[in-house]
Amino acid sequence: MARRKRGVIKASEPAAVEGADDLQVLHPNLAADLNGRQVMVREYGFVEGLQLQAELQPFLNGLYELAQAGTTPSLDEILVLIGRHTDIVMGAMAISADVTVDELKGLKSQIEGRTLLMKWWTANGPFFWRCVHDRILGERELAKRRGGQISTPSSSAPATETSNPSGE
Repeated sequence: MARRKRGVIKASEPAAVEGADDLQVLHPNLAADLNGRQVMVREYGFVEGLQLQAELQPFLNGLYELAQAGTTPSLDEILVLIGRHTDIVMGAMAISADVTVDELKGLKSQIEGRTLLMKWWTANGPFFWRCVHDRILGERELAKRRGGQISTPSSSAPATETSNPSGE
């Protein structure tokens, strides 16, 4: 009788189920530390985004200006913009992480703060870019519609000749 070889059977890793990341892509939830406790940074929901858009308009205007340059803004440019709008950005971050602005202001660690900021941008940056992109597309559509129109109404038609009462 033949002897069977004994050995370690190695099976390849099972293929990832297609779509397994879909929820993470659609609604990214990212864990971050905040003063020693873990918080979940999440993407804004639809209604939440609508409500925040008006409040964040000064920040969105700054992103729009960066986008008008025709190139993708660098991280440094975005961080400078965030620095110019710290109060409204901190409010937006607090909503995303379900914490208070005071908790964010009480951050003692630069590393924790920077990591939290990056995770917030990862989760919500696409929301901001969609707002900017929608504005750009809206302006292009408006310009296209106005393209064939005259910007000012034409002057009235010339007056017709009238008979001169003196007969001349």
